[in-house]
Amino acid sequence: MQSFENLIQASAHGLSAIFSPLRARLKGEGEARRTQLAQLLGLNVAQLVCGVGFNVELPRIPDLPRFIGFATRDAMLAERNYLFIHDRYRALSVNNIVEIYAALGKSPGTAGEWSDLVMSRLNNIEGQLEETINPVLIGGYKLEVRAIYENRLASPALVNARLDPNYAVLRDITNESMIMLEISAIPADAFLRHPGVTIDEKARGLFQNLIPRDAVASYIAEHPDADPERKLAAALGAA
Repeated sequence: MQSFENLIQASAHGLSAIFSPLRARLKGEGEARRTQLAQLLGLNVAQLVCGVGFNVELPRIPDLPRFIGFATRDAMLAERNYLFIHDRYRALSVNNIVEIYAALGKSPGTAGEWSDLVMSRLNNIEGQLEETINPVLIGGYKLEVRAIYENRLASPALVNARLDPNYAVLRDITNESMIMLEISAIPADAFLRHPGVTIDEKARGLFQNLIPRDAVASYIAEHPDADPERKLAAALGAA
């Protein structure tokens, strides 16, 4: 029996040690082979595909995708991405998702290379949030958003997209804008001047000492007659 964490964190030697003893016990191809292999490991198919597919050592074992039933590595990665994007904490637990982000954070690629994949998953989760109030989904979503930033997967393009006004309510649910400032995903000056950031977010950043007082004072001086900034000026006086 194997845990998802063991699978996604295993070294190349560790992956070989996990799968080699099972070679003689496998029959069939494709999905049937993956189902059997997952059962032997005590996992489900999504955990198998994502655990292997997101393991940073996968390129060092070129025959592993075929061993678990895929014609090519590209076919495996396409299935991996589909399962990751569309799962809503069913086949993959929130802990599994957090482990995936940790693995992506350790990969040799840049955060920008994963932006489309991360945004596609978030959009799928957020679409479900808009349909129903589900405490389990909301709790997982909060942990997931923090994991993205803590593992340095928020590229400048992703941060800019997440600061769109249409995401303001969702940012409030997860405290996302404060997390951005906390890990320096965006400079405080740029945050203050971003058109998608609400005045409440700016004030919150000030009160939580995530935006320096002098940065707020300079920003207010640039917008002396703007009504929303009067609220921020009052916050500066109270901070």
